[in-house]
Amino acid sequence: MNANRALRRICATLAIGASMLVTAQAQELSFTLHEHLIIGDDEEAPSEYLFYYPAMVRTDSRGNIYVKDGRSAAVLVFDANGRYVTTVGKRGEGPGELREVFGMHVDGDDRLIVADRMSRRLTIFTDMGKSFATKSLAEDGGTIQPRPILSLDSSFVLKYVELFANPEGGPSIKDDRVLHTHDTDFNRLETFAQLDDIYDMDDPFLNAYSDSPRGMNVATNGTDTIVLAPTVYGGYIYRYTRSNDKWVMEKLKGGPVPTRAFIPVSLKDIEENQDIRRGSITTSGPTGTYSARILSRSGGVAILSTGEILHFPVRTPLKQDFEPRAELFNQNGDLVGYGQLQFDNPELNGNTRVMESISIQWIDTADRLYLVRRNSKGFGVLSVANLEISSK
Repeated sequence: MNANRALRRICATLAIGASMLVTAQAQELSFTLHEHLIIGDDEEAPSEYLFYYPAMVRTDSRGNIYVKDGRSAAVLVFDANGRYVTTVGKRGEGPGELREVFGMHVDGDDRLIVADRMSRRLTIFTDMGKSFATKSLAEDGGTIQPRPILSLDSSFVLKYVELFANPEGGPSIKDDRVLHTHDTDFNRLETFAQLDDIYDMDDPFLNAYSDSPRGMNVATNGTDTIVLAPTVYGGYIYRYTRSNDKWVMEKLKGGPVPTRAFIPVSLKDIEENQDIRRGSITTSGPTGTYSARILSRSGGVAILSTGEILHFPVRTPLKQDFEPRAELFNQNGDLVGYGQLQFDNPELNGNTRVMESISIQWIDTADRLYLVRRNSKGFGVLSVANLEISSK
């Protein structure tokens, strides 16, 4: 708890100092992760503690941790100390069963909400799976695939691009809107945030990648602010704030980034060149399949309890190790500082496999970060860490 308070004090001091300047001057800072809980790092542990890759993470009001593993249709629940509690759901097509979990969330009432793409429905579990209700995912003749699902005051915000059948029989037609608010019964209220606000839709690769569930990282303060960080990171994140019954977008400039965020490559390049293979993405769109080597990407975004925005960009040069970094924005949207991201454990900092895999999955009300990373043997683990921010 002392570390949490220290983090908030440091962030608040930085934000106040920056806001007193007429033009906020970003400074180079040190960002150090202090891990206090790791789940999935013990190969001798029971199977409930081992992951292929923790794809989604949430916490509830009691500190329980909900994890959706990449190869499981169920959701694992651990207590705040990392002890296994229960498994919610199981693979199947019947009531309360799951086929392909595409989105997962825990709301303010500790309901576990699971979006099942294959069954085209939401399943809402209460009391850790002892009861449930369902809601169709199909809307207006289209199919939605929400990822992520996040809570607002008395509603939800879902990130998805709606797909409609092509009347001419060709590829599906995708809508160009990204964020959707829904009421507590998951009836849609409003739609906003255009794809071309975030990505250059004239570029074939970005056009094809823009509607991928991994194309953008999303965070909210739970009330009136939503932040989007494009995975292919060109130096800007996007903040949407609720004002006068409208969502207003701001484009926030981050720290230094490579001149190019990505370079197009061929499948042959990926197969034959290890440097290109690391960090490459292949994606399909209506006009074909495209591959690119990402030179600058986002490793996740979070809104701290003080209102500052924390972003983890990653530089991915062709001939060097990946460079995990961090950026801190104040409440005004000004970049306060940026710098290298590291652990307080030198062994982790010296392991390329670990450092290139760090991503933010969740942040709780105490500003604890829930990170997914690889361990030294390449297996996915869940790391719960406090972040220390200091001047260099």
